[in-house]
Amino acid sequence: MFIFTPMTSRYTYKQWVEILGNIVFWILCVWLLFLTTETGIVETEIMDDNGVITEERIVESLFKTRNFWGLLVLPLIFYWNTFYLIPRFYARKEYGSYISLLLLGILSALLVQISVVFLQEKVLMAPMINFFLFRTLLIMAVSILYGMVRLQLKNEAQAQDLQNEKIQAELKLMQSQINPHFMFNALNNLLAISERSGTSQTSMGISQLSEMLRFMLYDTQEKDISISKEVEFIENYMALQRLKYSDEDPFDIQFNKDIDQFEHSIAPNLFIPFIENAYKHGLHIESPSFIFIELLAKENELHFHVKNSKHLLQKTEFDKKYSGIGLENVTKRLKLLYPHRHHLEIEEDDATFSVQLKISL
Repeated sequence: MFIFTPMTSRYTYKQWVEILGNIVFWILCVWLLFLTTETGIVETEIMDDNGVITEERIVESLFKTRNFWGLLVLPLIFYWNTFYLIPRFYARKEYGSYISLLLLGILSALLVQISVVFLQEKVLMAPMINFFLFRTLLIMAVSILYGMVRLQLKNEAQAQDLQNEKIQAELKLMQSQINPHFMFNALNNLLAISERSGTSQTSMGISQLSEMLRFMLYDTQEKDISISKEVEFIENYMALQRLKYSDEDPFDIQFNKDIDQFEHSIAPNLFIPFIENAYKHGLHIESPSFIFIELLAKENELHFHVKNSKHLLQKTEFDKKYSGIGLENVTKRLKLLYPHRHHLEIEEDDATFSVQLKISL
């Protein structure tokens, strides 16, 4: 029987092949049923020890064609197991629930088939029960095999898709490093010039931006970095942002952290897209605004929370086109780097925007 797993538009041809394979399978089942089972009136011959026919009889077979109507329940339980039980319970390793429901389905299908015969003939014999039991178990064995292989192919396809996405992300990262590398060198030159001219605030801003670019160029090449490096990058970013505003602006910006005992490493640049989003949409010079950032380490878990005020600002065409790209990218990175080991919750209303992220390490 043909098998296909990923149900996406690019596999439309394979979907049709799978459907055709299923149709052929059931046609073969019906053909084998009537090929191997006698129905209605049949002629039998009785032979002696020498092989000579001594008697011919016309008798009624055990089954009539109408007795097979109950077998129509088998395709239902076949696909119920393949498309519901296996993905819903077996794939999630809920083996007890899967076996219980599978046995319940088999018993229900057997009961339906036996009931159809009994209601038609008012009699039920052991060979009839054995007949339906054997075919039910055979069909369910094929269903289990079909579902298991289908699940395996689906898992392999998903793993391949994740690997392809990871490769594409790495290629985009390498491509994006060309311009920052040029800017990094240019900023170092500007820093030397500003120091000679005595503009301390400009020098400090350029120095912080230079450190941030160094982090983006070199530290992000590592698979994992220390949490202290990530915090240093966040603090440099926040310090650079402070240069844009004065002390009289109605802003309340806080960064609380408790990571002193945290010894695990993390993937670089996980938190800054959320913080950048908070600065972009959370501050307005004419309105009271706030940004609260919290980074806590608890044993093998890292908790990150950022909450900011929201303001209805007119967006430029550039903002409309590229808004949300940073959040979308970091969401994909989390799925690639910490599958089943992170929980991301984003909430917003008319006045606030909140991000909660928990990573198990």
